[in-house]
Amino acid sequence: MNMVVRPASLSGDREDLIALLERNLPASAVKTHFKWRHEDNPAGPGWSWVIYDRKSGALGAMTSVFPRPMYVDGKPVLCGQVGEFAVDRCYRSLGPAVMLQRATFQPVDSGALALCYDCPPHDQGMSTFLRLGMRPNCEVTRYVLPLRSDGVLSRKLGKGAWTKPVITAANLLLSMRRVNHHIPGLEICSLNGKFGEEFTYLDKVVPSSGVIRLSRSAEVLNWRYRMRPEAKIDVLVALRGGELLAFLAFIVYEEGEELTRALIGDLFGHLLPEVGLVLLDAMIEICRRKNVVCVEGYCSEISPLKPLFEAAGFRARERAARVVAYAKSGEPNGSILNSRVAWPVGQAEVIAW
Repeated sequence: MNMVVRPASLSGDREDLIALLERNLPASAVKTHFKWRHEDNPAGPGWSWVIYDRKSGALGAMTSVFPRPMYVDGKPVLCGQVGEFAVDRCYRSLGPAVMLQRATFQPVDSGALALCYDCPPHDQGMSTFLRLGMRPNCEVTRYVLPLRSDGVLSRKLGKGAWTKPVITAANLLLSMRRVNHHIPGLEICSLNGKFGEEFTYLDKVVPSSGVIRLSRSAEVLNWRYRMRPEAKIDVLVALRGGELLAFLAFIVYEEGEELTRALIGDLFGHLLPEVGLVLLDAMIEICRRKNVVCVEGYCSEISPLKPLFEAAGFRARERAARVVAYAKSGEPNGSILNSRVAWPVGQAEVIAW
């Protein structure tokens, strides 16, 4: 075989890595996102590997692992998330993919990371793990709350004048389904500046025993939600007597005249069964004022977000991703989820924005 895997240099291979990403993961801001992920990450630089042709030296595929501070059964540890899996067309076979996937285990095997995980969204992405004898630790489902029917009904009924009363009536019915939740003394407001140390304190005092969850220190949150390139991420906070109880981060995507959707990126804090519903109500009201068509949220079966979404009127749709973890043990990912430790996965764990 002429294909060889080697560690990539984020300085020496930088331009070649960015070109490889631009060929395979087209986006408008590959360079700025590359800097944000690799250089600005408060957890430090990650690891990247490339497949190159031994004869020509040309790069044909790459992948990375980004460090992510997490808690495992109450203990703060450094973990990693796999990303930037980009493969040129001529290398798209199971052999190179398995070679790259094996490379992502190296930081765990060396002891640099407690675990690493990947979130393949489809069966094709799972094929490398199946070849390695690995199975998903959990599945993530997309939940949707429709707020307007304009786009759906226009596509089904056309844009004739007679469809307008139908759309108006449907939107009225959607608005009547809302149930507003209220907690006396709870204040909901927007966070317009940076995350302060009160978020670091909240991260430390929210129980993490018996679960795997992300760290949400102020440093991490500012990187995720304030430094991310080309994104305006809204944050709502819940306060009681001036004390921070919880927060919700979301982003509104404008995708055309008739399609605007909102995506919940994070919902975390104390008393989520009650406070989380009030935060969701406040976010939904903001989305209504912006004529958002639907709100989307993602979580696993055992996530505390699932009953929140259901209570707020969200409905489960399709499977969006599977989470596959690897830890240094006798068997691949055999000790990550056991009888003592659960992994309630949400959108914050799946996408690093």
